[in-house]
Amino acid sequence: MKRIILPEVVATGIYNTEIAMKNREITKKRKTTMFELELAIGSGGVSYIDGESRVIEDGLVICAKPGQTRHTRLPFMCRYIHAIVPEGGLRDILLELPTYLPTKDSAPFLSLFERIEGLYAVGSKEDSLMMHSAILELIYHIKKEAARTADYHRVSGESGYVERAIEYIKENLTEELSLSKVAARVSLSPVHFHNCFKSATGRTLRDYVEHLRISRAVDLLVSTDYTLTKIAFECGFSSQSYFSYAFRRRMKKTPREYAKELQRKYEK
Repeated sequence: MKRIILPEVVATGIYNTEIAMKNREITKKRKTTMFELELAIGSGGVSYIDGESRVIEDGLVICAKPGQTRHTRLPFMCRYIHAIVPEGGLRDILLELPTYLPTKDSAPFLSLFERIEGLYAVGSKEDSLMMHSAILELIYHIKKEAARTADYHRVSGESGYVERAIEYIKENLTEELSLSKVAARVSLSPVHFHNCFKSATGRTLRDYVEHLRISRAVDLLVSTDYTLTKIAFECGFSSQSYFSYAFRRRMKKTPREYAKELQRKYEK
């Protein structure tokens, strides 16, 4: 086993684009030079890292690695830890973490971020030991939580069915994706597939599909002048009215409100 080299913490704190980047709609693309661990506070923006995107929801953990290219559609607020780990076993573990990790309960993660920030601010040798202990605990919790998600789940046994199903869903997002249809695609009964999928992802198939469709809808809202009807069609919703209902339920505002808010920020 490789030896564990403790991270060199460069910065911790709270990042709020409403204060740091007024009148900006999107950040510039940049290449990361260290590990950037973040815990989203609030929802609304979109994160892009190496071609992968995710709608930012409260409690989302973001793990950016050295050498990745990232930018963010605003608004965005998070607690963050930036650290250098040049080599060793801990670096390998950090490189294996998922880029995006939605959490069911963000309270333990928030507590650790706050604790690390407080210990870093003090800066004594004793507090430095406690800070590194808290960082290792945070990484442990991220890895443990990640093991429950399909994006990080190893393809073996029944998890292989889930991975194949997710691949099919992403390639056919505009099609009907009922439980019976997707289950049949991977040769499982609907009940068996439901149990496998929920165990691996922590979501029902319906919730997972809706999450992906809303993520695509956000991209279209901010990058095209499509009508809501066309966006609903492009994202696989059965109607504009249901699209608007689902969007508001998940994003806490209607698609028109979301688009107008971005437009107002752009015009300032």
